[in-house]
Amino acid sequence: MDKQEIIKRLRDLNLPKDEYYVLSGASLVLRGIREKCSDIDLCISEELFADVKDRLKMTPDKINSCNFYHLSNSLEIVVDKKSRFNMEKDYEFNLEDINTILAFKESRNLPKDQQDIVNIKKYLNK
Repeated sequence: MDKQEIIKRLRDLNLPKDEYYVLSGASLVLRGIREKCSDIDLCISEELFADVKDRLKMTPDKINSCNFYHLSNSLEIVVDKKSRFNMEKDYEFNLEDINTILAFKESRNLPKDQQDIVNIKKYLNK
């Protein structure tokens, strides 16, 4: 998914801006750090979950081993308390804190994370 595809999907979800934020790879694409990602991961508030769980068919059988609702091959959602949100406010979509992403990728340190680590560090040094 490229930046325009992500933006379209997020707009189509029509979620209230301050009740969710974009995680991981999709947030890197939205920042221009990466060209594409395979899916969109979101963190939504417990309050938003109560409002959208039926519409998005967020049923217990869709929870994966990482505690995300796997809603499709292109969308996964995790629910958290709004007080624990770790995000940076952006023009249209709130994004996961870039330092949190970097720390996660450095600690996991998989081959697929190597280029992201380099690119995030370049982004932070601008």
